[in-house]
Amino acid sequence: MRRRLFTFGLVGLLLIALIPVTQAAKAGTTLKFACWDYELNQYDKILIQEFEKRHPEIKVEVFDMPASEYPDKMLIMLAGGEDIDVFYAKDPTMYGGLVLRKQIRPLNDLIARDKLDLSGYGGNLDNVKIDDQIYGLPYRGDFWILFYNKDLFDRFGVPYPTNNMTWSEFRKTAKALTSGEGASRTYGAYIHTWASTYFVFGLQKNIGDLVEGPYSMLKDGLELAYQIQTVDKSAADYATNRSMGAHYRGLFEQGNIGMLYMGTWYMQALVHDAKEGLHNVNWGIVRIPQWEGVEHSTIGNVTPVVINAKTKKMEAAWELAKFLGGKDGAAILAENMIMPGYVDDSVFKSFASVPGFPSDGAEALVTNIVHMEWPAHPLSGLLGKMVDEEIQLAMTGNKSIDQAIADMEERRQEIIELNQ
Repeated sequence: MRRRLFTFGLVGLLLIALIPVTQAAKAGTTLKFACWDYELNQYDKILIQEFEKRHPEIKVEVFDMPASEYPDKMLIMLAGGEDIDVFYAKDPTMYGGLVLRKQIRPLNDLIARDKLDLSGYGGNLDNVKIDDQIYGLPYRGDFWILFYNKDLFDRFGVPYPTNNMTWSEFRKTAKALTSGEGASRTYGAYIHTWASTYFVFGLQKNIGDLVEGPYSMLKDGLELAYQIQTVDKSAADYATNRSMGAHYRGLFEQGNIGMLYMGTWYMQALVHDAKEGLHNVNWGIVRIPQWEGVEHSTIGNVTPVVINAKTKKMEAAWELAKFLGGKDGAAILAENMIMPGYVDDSVFKSFASVPGFPSDGAEALVTNIVHMEWPAHPLSGLLGKMVDEEIQLAMTGNKSIDQAIADMEERRQEIIELNQ
């Protein structure tokens, strides 16, 4: 069974830019719903359309934002009094901030009143609890796996990765797949500049989270990534990646990257882009590599669907939240190759039946331990920014890894003391 595991600005200008993509209904209740990449990804559009079919008395006005701007824009909208009824909390830091500022409504009373079956959420439910209160239903339950280019492996005569690959084997394989110069160069791996790309190394040690656990857990992984990028040169270095602003999606789909560890959300994008003729990469998936001698685990992110504490349309908002974060919504997400927060056997069957899903990839979606990148904690946002800053300094050679870890510990204590 799977355990899955804040600056205000020019409010008016940003609100004007947020054009609703679904017009209000002539009659009945109209809910305002916010999400990101609604038109780009389509699956949320399918969800909303299906909800409106089942609830003809409720119309949904959708506010669509770019994924990279979503948390900041939502913060500004809520602070400006925009009456968004239902929306997604994109990550644990956003979620924790919403709870800290009392901007979203706890759902325990509604869950109890409707006798909501929570069995399908598994450990995802624990990851949306703060002080025993549930402030959102798990809409998505993504976690990290390893994507690889089968054609590149075949070209170099290198065996495909397995579901038991270690990080040591990952490094050796990356070196074996690296060749050439300039535009024709192939890299055995791509390591994103996101902080979570480095968090995984430490959290896989299974010795604590990044709020209260020892930051020494990150040492082995930071050293591994530094060696791969600057010594082996089998992945582009951190500074180059960051200065280019390159996106993993386009880079992997160019066909010259052998391995990429990334979230399960990328499966849907690969299938979609192939249908659009944007790539012809013969890709596969396995579980993310692991540390030798340690029980396998990965990292993930539960995306809750939440209700604005100031909504005046509570019952309709609750109906939408239950749909998006429940069994019915999960079925639609699975059909679109998105890992839902509510999981049962039908979800895995749906994945396996989607054209374009690797025939040998089902086992990659079965994992025992999924750590949250950050726990749902009021200080997750501040601590996350701090740890990211120290990782950047270490990975660009501006600070030793040992010094960065020591500074993380010192700065964590300062943040805790300032926010007591």
